Amino acid sequence: MQIDTLRFGMVEIDDNKLIDFGDGIPGLEQYRAYALLQFEESYPLVWLQSTEDTGICLPVLDTFAVLPNYVFDLEDADVKSLGIKNPDELHVVSVVVIPEDIKGMTVNLAAPIVINTKTGKAKQIVLTGTDYNVRAPVFQEICNAVAGSEAHGEEGGIDAGSV
Repeated sequence: MQIDTLRFGMVEIDDNKLIDFGDGIPGLEQYRAYALLQFEESYPLVWLQSTEDTGICLPVLDTFAVLPNYVFDLEDADVKSLGIKNPDELHVVSVVVIPEDIKGMTVNLAAPIVINTKTGKAKQIVLTGTDYNVRAPVFQEICNAVAGSEAHGEEGGIDAGSV
């Protein structure tokens, strides 16, 4: 499928890679169909592009590629609603805010977007009981990840309950 995007022009999307936010994304509930656009020159930043509105394209971070110590529990209800059978089916991204001064870039770690890569179902999960910030500074961590730094130590992940 081809979609015409405001930011990237015409882009080819593999139909098997479409993402379905059944309830929409908070603030964008009317738009449910998206695709992740990844470009080598901007990775680990990727782009959550609406396939329904060419102007909606959110910068998101491939979270574990940059923040390997990021860990959260996924509630059983979310595991069920996303149809997750195996933790390997999960892909987690987090919405990024990129201000004019790029060094002030922040990431929303309090509400990650969890995607089931097998089914394409996705949901933005608002975490409870964590100290994660909705505007966590992330510029230096991105620089470290791009440079191949291993400054973060052990791997992060999700405890997907009954998965």
